[in-house]
Amino acid sequence: MRRRAWFLGVLAMAACGGGGSDPIDGSAGDGGGDAAVRRDATVECLPGQSDCGGVCADLSRDDAHCGACGNACGDGQVCTSGVCGCAAGLVTCGGECADLSSDPLNCGGCGDDCRPGESCISGTCTCPAPGTTCPDGSCADLSSDPMNCGACGNDCGPGAVCNAGACACPAGTTDCGGGCTTGLDSDPLNCGTCANSCADGARCEMGACVCPPGQIVCGGACVDVSTDEQHCGGCGMACPAGGTCVSGVCRCAGSRVACGDVCADLSSDPDHCGGCGNRCDMGRACVSGVCECPAPLTPTPGGRCVDIARDVKNCGSLGNTCRDDQYCVGGSCACRPGLTEAGGRCVDLASDPDNCGAVGVVCTGATNRCSGGVCVADCRGGLRSCDGACVDTRSDPNNCGGCGDTCDVDKVCVDGRCRKFRVGAGCAMCPCDACGGDFGQCCDYPGTSDIVCVDSDACP
Repeated sequence: MRRRAWFLGVLAMAACGGGGSDPIDGSAGDGGGDAAVRRDATVECLPGQSDCGGVCADLSRDDAHCGACGNACGDGQVCTSGVCGCAAGLVTCGGECADLSSDPLNCGGCGDDCRPGESCISGTCTCPAPGTTCPDGSCADLSSDPMNCGACGNDCGPGAVCNAGACACPAGTTDCGGGCTTGLDSDPLNCGTCANSCADGARCEMGACVCPPGQIVCGGACVDVSTDEQHCGGCGMACPAGGTCVSGVCRCAGSRVACGDVCADLSSDPDHCGGCGNRCDMGRACVSGVCECPAPLTPTPGGRCVDIARDVKNCGSLGNTCRDDQYCVGGSCACRPGLTEAGGRCVDLASDPDNCGAVGVVCTGATNRCSGGVCVADCRGGLRSCDGACVDTRSDPNNCGGCGDTCDVDKVCVDGRCRKFRVGAGCAMCPCDACGGDFGQCCDYPGTSDIVCVDSDACP
C-alpha cells in the first residue's frame, strides 16, 4: 500500500508540473509536461505519451519522435501536430528550412545565392559596409582587399598587402614593381637593387651577382674563358671556325693555321693557298699550296682555267674560237646539234629555204618557204615564217622567241628562251651520267641523235 501511494504521488507531481529531483534517475525536472520521461519497469508513461525505446515521448510535438517513434525532424524543422515542418517565417529549400530574408544561399528565393562577400538583407543580396560592389559583381573591401586596393581591379601584386586602401610590401620585402621581392640580397632578378638581373649562370649573394669559380660575365652570361671558343682568353675573343680553346688560347687542329676567322689547310684551301689570304683565281684549285688548274682544264694567259674540249672560245687550243652557229665538241668546232654545214655556215635542213631537205635545194616561186624539209606555200602547224624559213620559235636557237633572236653558241632554245647547255659526252640516251648540277636536265636534241645536258627544267 505504501509503494502504490508513493507512485500515485509521483504521478500527481508530474501532472501538476512539480519540480524536484527525478526519483528514477536523480536528474532535475524541466518544469514542463512536454518533455519525454525516462521510465523503468515500474513506471508507465503519462497519458498522451508513447514509449519510444525506453523514452516517454509526445508524438504530437516531439522533434525527435514526430508522429512516430524515431521519426526525427530535419535541421530547422519543428514538430507540430505530429508533422515535421518549418517554423514560422521559414520555407523548405532542398529539404532544409531557409529564411529567404537572410539566407545568403537562398536570398529572396530558393537557390538564389549571393556572391562572395555579399549578405542577404530583407531578401536582397547586398554588399555590407564597408564593402563595395565592383564591376565584376564581387563584393570587395577597398581598404584591405589586395585584389581591389583603393579601387576595383587595383591588384597589389604577388606578396603585397592592402592597408587603408594603399598597396604595401610586408616588412622584410621590397616593392620592385609587379610584386614584393623577398629580399634584395638573394633575388637574382633584383640583386642589390630592383631590376638588377644577374647574368645567366650567376647567383645573388649578399646583394651582389656572383659567377661560379673560374668564370666571368661575357655577353650576359657566366663563361669559362679558358675553354669557351667564343670568349677564349677574354670576352669577345672568338676562335676561328674549326678551332678550340685550350687554357685560354685558340688552337687549330693538326697542320691547320688560323687565317682570320677560320682554321685553314694552306695546302688545299683555295682561299688561303700556301699562305693566309692567297686566293686562287676562279676555276683553279689549291694543290700542295700552289694554285693550279685541275685536270682536264688548261690555264689561259689571263689566269682562267678552261676546258679546251668544249670551250667555244678555246676549242682544241687556246684562242681558237668557233663561229656563232657552231659549238665545241671533243676539241673541234662543229655545227650545233640539228644543223648541217652548207657553204661555210650551219643551216637547218628542215626549215632553210636555200637548203630545204638537203644542201643546195632552193625553194622558189609559189612554194618559197621550207617546212619540215619540204618547199611549201605557207607555214602551218604553229610554225612561223622567218626569211622564208618555217621555224618553231619555241625551240629554234636562231629564232628563239622571235625571228632573228639568236641564242649564244653555248645555249639552246627552250620554250622560247635561251638556256645554257653542254654535250652529254659518251651518252647515247637519257638519263646520262654526264648531266648533273646546273646541267641536270638530260635531253634528246630535236632532229638529231645527240644527247645534251640543259640548264633548265624542260627540253628544247
